Amino acid sequence: MGGSKPCALTAPIDTLMMPSNELTSGNTHLRYSALIFMTILVLAAIPIAANPLATSPASVHQSSQLAYEGDGLLSEVPYVWQEINGFCAWAATAMAMQHAGAPVELHDLFALSTVGFSYAYIRFNDTMLMFPGAIYQQVEPTKLATDLYGLNLSIYLDDGLTGAELQTQLWTSQGINAQLLDGQTAAFDLMRQSIDDGYPLIASVDPSWLPPQDYDILRNQGLTGGGHGVLITGYNDTSGIAMILDPGVGSFGEDFGYPDNGRYEYNITYTALNWAWSKRYYISILIKPGDGPVDDPSSLLGPHIRDRLLGVGASYSPDAASAYIWQFGEKGFRAMSSDMTMEGLSSFISVFDGIQNEREFKTSLLLFIGLGLEAQTTLQYLSYRTALARLPALMPDINMTDFTAAGEQALPHFEALADNSSLINPGNVTFRDSLAFGTFWHIADMYNSTGDMEDALEHYRTDLNATSAALLGIADSWQAAGNALTEIWPNDFFSVYGPIVAVAGVAVVALVIAIIWWIRKTPSQ
Repeated sequence: MGGSKPCALTAPIDTLMMPSNELTSGNTHLRYSALIFMTILVLAAIPIAANPLATSPASVHQSSQLAYEGDGLLSEVPYVWQEINGFCAWAATAMAMQHAGAPVELHDLFALSTVGFSYAYIRFNDTMLMFPGAIYQQVEPTKLATDLYGLNLSIYLDDGLTGAELQTQLWTSQGINAQLLDGQTAAFDLMRQSIDDGYPLIASVDPSWLPPQDYDILRNQGLTGGGHGVLITGYNDTSGIAMILDPGVGSFGEDFGYPDNGRYEYNITYTALNWAWSKRYYISILIKPGDGPVDDPSSLLGPHIRDRLLGVGASYSPDAASAYIWQFGEKGFRAMSSDMTMEGLSSFISVFDGIQNEREFKTSLLLFIGLGLEAQTTLQYLSYRTALARLPALMPDINMTDFTAAGEQALPHFEALADNSSLINPGNVTFRDSLAFGTFWHIADMYNSTGDMEDALEHYRTDLNATSAALLGIADSWQAAGNALTEIWPNDFFSVYGPIVAVAGVAVVALVIAIIWWIRKTPSQ
């Protein structure tokens, strides 16, 4: 399951930046294709504008020359399709792990990395963001999966990226081998060295520069800067081409379906590869064999899944402020349940009262929320459902009966909200009869026609309540499943309450300082 356009190897950016929309009132077409791509391309962590002197992505063509054995070609790398738009990094990682000796399928990886059991949400002032586990984080969960199999993980990024040095220091402190690259020469040297050593290189690229026709939908709309994970498996310095295994072809649009014609493997010129790769600051991951699987994988994996489901902030963002600000796991779904009611939406949207082009902006905002809710919930559903099904076989020494029973309670609630259409056809914003997007489409259409937000929300209160109930059902199921794991691996007090204790401690210190200052400033009697 995965994505061709979206897929970065770093944390996502704030995507609540609304592009201008084209809206037709009174008919069944609310055209907002740019907004869909802002919703779907959430993994475009570091988008930048294209160089005006560069060759247009639309002119990139697949080379007819093949990389040949002896110049650097790995011919035995297994192929893993990402299945749907949004899972490219995980499909690429599964290929790399399999080549390194770990028998890991894509669905296994959703469980082993815990992303299938993870969710992140924030609503603060004018910001509302929601991210399934597969998108919210990728490096740290990949480290967990590779640790379970005793593989060595290394991540590389260009030193021209703002904050790159601090990021590598953070990853290093977490036990991840993170290194900086000095531009194109260093990146291509890394590619050659990894392949010469016998291991493919995962690269984060801008897919608009990739040859397959699958990406014409991006080129035709002039959309660049997105992130996508591919595997570089060969190079030929004489011809100036590299070999790519691309998990994203066939994952969306008219070409949706497994690429059984073999077009997932293709050549790309060094020039096109450099443009695609440099747009993503040469972000790369290398996975090699290590010391072998851990002795007790269940005891390592189980507590991680427990904390992810229960929304323990330190599990998602250790040593980061987001651990205290975001809502995670069941807490994230519970907060969303409240915010997707008429009252919650009215409160959030009122933040934008009085802005320029208010009606147009709020109409776009409603569509954005509906598209985001449907796309992100669908991605979470697809990864969660498969992770839940695979986990018992990955932990055969543990009785998972209670956990599985509790976790399965979330499935019908996910099904009520999920719809693959928003992922398979990211440019199609015509009305469809789905609970999440359909409800917000109707509200947006009515508000755009009347300008009365409260009336539009009230008119669809029943559908909003159904949406809220589904989110609450997921939250309750995740809480019960997390508690079932707590019976096997009891919670550590400071893992759960550490953030609260820390915040309370800071508040107490601030209060003491304020009292001392007040006493010193007050004249004595």
